[in-house]
Amino acid sequence: MSIEERLTILATPSNGDGVRIHVEKMVEQKSKEFDLVLKQLPHLEPAISELKSGNADLVAMSAWDWKKHSDEELIISAILPRREPTWVLVSDDKPEYLISKAKIVCDNSLIVRQLARLRDDLEITSSKDFISSFDNPELVEMDDRDTISWLEERRQEQLIDGFVTTRSFHSSLKFKSRRHTLGLHRDHPERTHFIPPPLHGFTLLVSRKGFPTSKILSMNDEAATICHQLESSLYESLDDYLLPIVGIYIEQRKIGTILREAKRSKDDAIIDSVIGKDGKPINSQIRIHMAIETLSSDGKVTAMCERIVPLEKGHMGMVNLLKEFNFLIEVMQKEHEELNRVIHGMPESYKDARGAILNLQNHSDSTPDELELS
Repeated sequence: MSIEERLTILATPSNGDGVRIHVEKMVEQKSKEFDLVLKQLPHLEPAISELKSGNADLVAMSAWDWKKHSDEELIISAILPRREPTWVLVSDDKPEYLISKAKIVCDNSLIVRQLARLRDDLEITSSKDFISSFDNPELVEMDDRDTISWLEERRQEQLIDGFVTTRSFHSSLKFKSRRHTLGLHRDHPERTHFIPPPLHGFTLLVSRKGFPTSKILSMNDEAATICHQLESSLYESLDDYLLPIVGIYIEQRKIGTILREAKRSKDDAIIDSVIGKDGKPINSQIRIHMAIETLSSDGKVTAMCERIVPLEKGHMGMVNLLKEFNFLIEVMQKEHEELNRVIHGMPESYKDARGAILNLQNHSDSTPDELELS
């Protein structure tokens, strides 16, 4: 696209998903290639209306925004390079080193369970319950950004020991508070991993159908596009009851990085899956790494599946991962009757009847729409 052709991009004020800051940086980086104008509207609905009316070319939004507002008149024309999707714990210490029975505020059902898996002594509460304990009606009216700032003030007063939020919300704090990534910790296999809530970190540029997408090809990140498609498909294929409590992360990785990590953790299964008998990589040098997990309501039992597949087999790998995960969930939630026969070498108790090992039910879990707290 010639630099003489002006493109108008609409965005909304930063609301914790990182989209506004991300698209601002892109506009600055692409200023020599495109004539870009970034305009801000207060809400996404009027931005989409302006786009459909032909008063703008693109609207920047998150993957969660797209799930809510996609329709047959609109298409995704580009996806920017994915930002780090993991969430953070704002506290003085890493979660492993917090004091006994530390008070943590967290509104994401998945991360509540992941924290319980790490530390069963943590006292975890929602921001709603914590705010209600102050008996101040004005506090209930706070938006998400004000709530995060308010929680940080309460942490400074030592009323809580920490709270969980997204990187974007943390960056908006006026305090220079410490944060600790609730990450995958591949370089530190001894640390507990946190597969993040799905579909975070994506910035989408949405246009009307018929927009010449090929002309803004340089704005699009192919790896992010592939991962968004696979992650969205995997998420949308799950049963509704799993949506608030499932972690999904799909990324494109080089085989050398995968091998170094597998050798460090002595994971022979991964090494064998990417290296042939001749000692050379199987198929392409690029792999799609897919991971999905859910946890019991108390965080003591984890159901997790992981796959690493060649780039060209990404979709089939996602389908197989979904099948494996659904089968695993089904088996782990079944009760087992007493066995009629004794298996040699197994303890006597092996044949006893057993209850299901995975209890996912927790009436306090958020609904899928509440997963967007970012």
